[in-house]
Amino acid sequence: MNIVKTAIRFCCVLSLVAGLYGTAPAIAVDEKPPVDTTKGLMEMPVLTGEVWQTLQPDAKFTFIWGVGHVVTIEENVSQRHPELKRQGFSTKLAEGLRGVPMKAIIQDIDSYYRNNPNDLDLPVMRVIWTQLVKPKLKSGIADRPLAGSSGQ
Repeated sequence: MNIVKTAIRFCCVLSLVAGLYGTAPAIAVDEKPPVDTTKGLMEMPVLTGEVWQTLQPDAKFTFIWGVGHVVTIEENVSQRHPELKRQGFSTKLAEGLRGVPMKAIIQDIDSYYRNNPNDLDLPVMRVIWTQLVKPKLKSGIADRPLAGSSGQ
């Protein structure tokens, strides 16, 4: 069972990395990339609003698609292995985004950063959570109450 959990985590991370890797915008040879790629896979870069605003529409779509793949993989694995089912982040992400088109998610993220220029340092996933997912949830991660700014 421990091997299954490790395999699930590996697949999720691999899907996310593949999605992020495919989102790098085209840059000129003398330009600095928007994300420090010199760190390799030692540290996963966090996509912030500052970088999000520089991405082409296709790259934004690819990022959201990658996140969706991670959620879908976890849902499928937990259906096949009910003992792994839990009310974790991916489950709540799926619950809060169910039925929302990817285009609408991208528009909402774009709108948030446009209307909140002081929040460009916030990670895109935090914006997705606080602005799109959390308002639709009845309970938070691990079925904890959704109170104040507890980070859920």
